[in-house]
This record gives sequence, C-alpha cells and structure tokens, in this order.
Amino acid sequence: MGPEIIQVGHEEARKHLEGLIEIAEKLQQEGHHNAKSNYGVLQRKQAGQFTEQDSLVIDRLRIFGSKNYSRGYIKGKLRFDLSEPITFLKLRQGLNNLAASGNFKGIRYQLKSNGLGTDLVLKLKEDPTKMFLKMGAHYDDLFKSSALINLTRKNFLAQDDVASFDLILGDNIRYSLQYYRDKGPYWSFGYNSSLNDFKRSVDFGIIQSNFNVIQDPNVGEINLDVTEWKNQLYVQTVLREEFAFQMGIEHKLLKYSTRTLRNLDEVLPENGIDPTGGNERTFFENSNFYSTYGSLVLDTYDDRYFPTKGLYFNGDFHLYLFSSDFNDNFKEFSVSQAQIGAVFPLTDRLSWQIETEGGFKLGSQSRVTSFDFVLGGFGNEPVNNFKPFLGYDFLSLPGNSYVKAYTRFDYRISPKNHLLVAANIANVDDDLFRTGEWLSAPDFRGYALGWGNESFLGPVQVLWSWSPQTTRSQVYFSVGFWF
Repeated sequence: MGPEIIQVGHEEARKHLEGLIEIAEKLQQEGHHNAKSNYGVLQRKQAGQFTEQDSLVIDRLRIFGSKNYSRGYIKGKLRFDLSEPITFLKLRQGLNNLAASGNFKGIRYQLKSNGLGTDLVLKLKEDPTKMFLKMGAHYDDLFKSSALINLTRKNFLAQDDVASFDLILGDNIRYSLQYYRDKGPYWSFGYNSSLNDFKRSVDFGIIQSNFNVIQDPNVGEINLDVTEWKNQLYVQTVLREEFAFQMGIEHKLLKYSTRTLRNLDEVLPENGIDPTGGNERTFFENSNFYSTYGSLVLDTYDDRYFPTKGLYFNGDFHLYLFSSDFNDNFKEFSVSQAQIGAVFPLTDRLSWQIETEGGFKLGSQSRVTSFDFVLGGFGNEPVNNFKPFLGYDFLSLPGNSYVKAYTRFDYRISPKNHLLVAANIANVDDDLFRTGEWLSAPDFRGYALGWGNESFLGPVQVLWSWSPQTTRSQVYFSVGFWF
C-alpha cells in the first residue's frame, strides 16, 4: 500500500508543479522561512534532479477520517516532527509505517501550502475489522509440541488500544495476555501476564551448586519442573523515534521442583525445601518476587529469524525489592543485562550477524540463585534468565554473571531456504565482573551447522552443534514461530 500511496502523491504533485513553483517564489520573496528550501526542491524536481535526499518541512498535520485512533497515535506511526526538515524518504517510511499498522484500509495524503508553510493532509479510512482469531503450531526441544489459539481485539477499552490473549496447548499448557494503549510520542501504558511451564532433565550438580541439598553421588540427573508466572504493569515512550523506553513494576512467581528425589530424608531440613505433600514433590524454589524495572530496546532487524540487515539493542534492569522468601535467604538485589547486535548484507544472498551480550547480579548479601543466568539450548521463546547457547543442552551452564558473543552466516540457497553456519563463545560463573574473569579467554565454545526454511507454518530451523568441551553433539529442532 505504501509505495502506491507515494506514487499517487508524486503524480498529483506533477500536475500542479508550475503552481507550486510560483507559490514558492512568492513566499521566498516575502521572506518566509520554509520557502527557500522548498523552492530549491521544486527547482530540482523541474530539472529532473529530484532525489530521495531532497527535504521538505511540514508545519501542520491535518487528519480526516480517524475515529478510533488519536492524533498522538498517528504522529507516533509517522515518526517525524513537525516544523523540522525531513527527507522524502522519511516521509515515505512514515506513511508505510502507518499503513503497516493494519488499522487503515485506505490512506490518501496531500502536501498543501497554507500560505505560511506546508500541510500534510491525511484522509484515512479505518479498517472495520476489530477482532481476529488466529491459530499456530510450534515445536522446540524445551517446550516440545505446542498449539496456539490467539484472540486479538482492537479498541478493546478505548482509542488506540489492543488486547491479545494466547492460549497454548500441548505438552505444556501456557498462556500470554497483553494489553497496550499506544499514545505515540507520548507516554503509552500496558499490562502483560504470562505463564510458562516445562520439564527438563538436568544435571543434579547444577541444583547442588545453587540450592542447599545433600551431596549424593548416586544422583546423576533429575527431572526439573520449572513454572514461571509473570505480571507486568508499565509505561512506555519512544526516544529519538527508534528506541522504546519502558519502566514498570513486576510480580513473578518462580517454582523449581522435582519428583526424582523420592527419599525426602536425604534433603536437609534447614534449606527451606518443602518435604510435605502426598505427591512427594521436592521444591527448590517456590517464591513470589516483586520488582521494579526499566528497559531500552532498539530493533531494526528486518526479520526476527532470518535477518539480512539491521541493528538491535536490548538493555534491562530489575530491582527486586520484596519476596515471599520460600528459602529464607532473600535480601534486596538487582539484575542487569544487555544485548547488542547487527546484521550486515555481504552479498545479495549472504548476510552476517554478530551479537554480544552480558549480565550480572548486584547484591552480595542476597543468596537468591533463582535469577542466575543459565546457558544452553536453542530455538525457544525466552524464559526467566535462561539463555541460548550452541553446543550445550538446555540449562547446562549456570552463574550469576556471564558474557557471550555470537555470530552467524546465513546463505540463502533459494528465496525460502537458508544454509546456516554459527558459533558462540562465553564465560559464565559467579561474580565474573568482580574477579575480572570476564576478560579472560572464553571457557565455553560452541559451533553449529544447519538449515532454515520459511515454511507455511513459520520459520523452520534444524541445527547440528558441537563443543570442544563436551563429548556429545546436540541437534536442535525449532518449527514455527516462537511462542
């Protein structure tokens, strides 16, 4: 829709080019501040020298036909300031962004002189469809098979808002609820609620190093049940037209438990683990945590799964203030983490992605380990502070701080098929930044070779990976969009 809109505008402007030049000449003679730059543009246009770098100044925005979307929402989608020079390319991008919202089935625009400057006149026709029912399917090695039913309602409670509910059925029942009221360049607000649950076989040594359980050499692996219930209330705004800045409050319930340790006498009674209950379930964590947080996100990747260009940044800070304190070891602490990346097109078919990330915990008096970073695995929607790492199984490398670098080459064999070559390195341990170990040679390395496909179900990725530090290779399957 966007290119067609721009083309209509260009054709309409050509019809009145002579008149526009006369207006520009008159305004220039009268000393109006925008006339000189706009007159130059018109002269170059008449001479056939118009380029996307030519600029204009829009002094006023006039909107017609928008009932359910406010002026602030539309300005936020256009992403340029009034009374400031902008290129015609930026105007096109703003109109394309407005069209991409899916809220309007018709967008017509005009650039009109108001005698003192230039008006952008938007004539909008809203899409009458407000409710959507969608379905999807996904498989990965952590959540296993999943079927999604999504219900989305626009203008759920007020102008500019949207509500979405995902019910996820399969090997693990989950949900995600999102409500957001978009006020464009002003402060927007929203609410998120989600439930994640999965089971995974993990090395008992990881549990022993993070929770006060008996050292039993007869236990090699346990089946760990992880439940995360998260609720967030936040406000958000856009900085410099690209960065999404968010701050809010969060409640999170974390449960780590197992039924593998059936001999409950082997669990130390003072460690806070609950040995009660007829199902013989042993809890390592069962606490509510309350925090305040802030995040800053820039995402210009052109695709989440197979990007060919763009920049990415995600910084997050959580301050945990209160807890129901199941293990009787809570003191105020914080967790800070950041990820930065870029994708460069090397040729028409080959792109190179490089990312680096890290995180750490602040608060030496707190002995809470449930928010430690745990690396390993690939192909699932993120949960808690579990991070993907090629060459290792899920939940393999724990620590309260980590640094990681990742790179991938994506060669498009055909328009929907990709040959993938990837590598990652990392250091993960307790207090890496305090001891200076984060600057040492990486302790963990992993490599992967795989195939990707943009199928009707969504992105498909199959990766075979290995690490010099382990004796086993890993094969990761991820089918469909992540949720």
